[in-house]
Amino acid sequence: MSTIKPVRVLICTGHTGGHFFPAISFAEAFKAAHPEVEIHILMTRRAEFVERFQSENSFYFCIASLPPMPAVFSFKMLLFLLQCVKAFGRTLLLFQRVKPALVVGFGSFGSVPGVLCAVCFQKPILLHEQNVAIGRANQFLCRWANQIAVSFPETKGKFSQSKVFYSGYPLRTSFLQDFRDLSDQRSDKKLFTILVFGGSQGANRLNQVFLEVLETLSIEERTGLAVIHNVGNDELTRIKKRYEELGVVADVSTFSYQISEQYKRADVVIARAGAGTIFELAAVGRAGILIPYPHAYAHQKLNADYLAQRNAARVIAEENLSQKTLRNTLLELKNKADQRNQLSMNIRQLANEKASQVLVEAGLRLICEKN
Repeated sequence: MSTIKPVRVLICTGHTGGHFFPAISFAEAFKAAHPEVEIHILMTRRAEFVERFQSENSFYFCIASLPPMPAVFSFKMLLFLLQCVKAFGRTLLLFQRVKPALVVGFGSFGSVPGVLCAVCFQKPILLHEQNVAIGRANQFLCRWANQIAVSFPETKGKFSQSKVFYSGYPLRTSFLQDFRDLSDQRSDKKLFTILVFGGSQGANRLNQVFLEVLETLSIEERTGLAVIHNVGNDELTRIKKRYEELGVVADVSTFSYQISEQYKRADVVIARAGAGTIFELAAVGRAGILIPYPHAYAHQKLNADYLAQRNAARVIAEENLSQKTLRNTLLELKNKADQRNQLSMNIRQLANEKASQVLVEAGLRLICEKN
């Protein structure tokens, strides 16, 4: 890096955790390796996570507002297109001010204005695809990308082979370090511990069915369990009260930044099948019961199918999710440690702790080639 003048990098991402967190992981890795680099992060909506990371890092967050794309063509579609033009204009002004040496897209329509501006200004473009299936934004943008990184090795075959490479999914260094530093609490505890969370979208159905499962257990079975449950703000009081009524030891909270500690305590994780969750499970080696979020173009279903085919997680489709199916799957894993261990071993095959560094090196190569 000593041969390169200080540069600015523009990262374009969506506002949901599945896009935001890998983008932040990449940004932190770039800044850690090269503190002189100026990192700008462009989003179409302000994520709830932004304030925390803005205070922790010297990143510059920029917003070019863009509402969700309507599902069908209507008057709302015309308004959406007008908003697209406005977002593109704001991004053009940002480009003229920042003059980035590299643009990195992490999917979602939040990355589209920034990457298209990079095309106009002839800036190198690096894309990252988090899921097994290619997202619609990356399908559209890949023709202009210089390099495309993928989280799953099999996704390489879906892009031009001259552009694509396997990087893995970038996880935050602090997440990995915190997990390594914590002692494993499972071997000396008496309670079988279940971690339950639904990610940044679609948790209500999962929460409800899990509580129904607990209701079917005997008092003796409940007293042998401990639950760590991350819920939405609007559900916190109700779900805490329900655990008290059921007599189950439970740590109930809203979104947790101490997820490493929660994984360390867990014997089994029940969650959706977003790429972030999958690669966290891979990094920590925990058995998972995954219920794919059925919307958002079903990319979670394809992620979960990929794991199910490799016996790397138990999967329950949303249409099959019931008190009975979740109860049977949970009790099977609770009572059969060999099956939990097999799932843990298999999902660990997906882990790549060097993913962020691989992406940083790819970005630096593009900057060097351009200069």
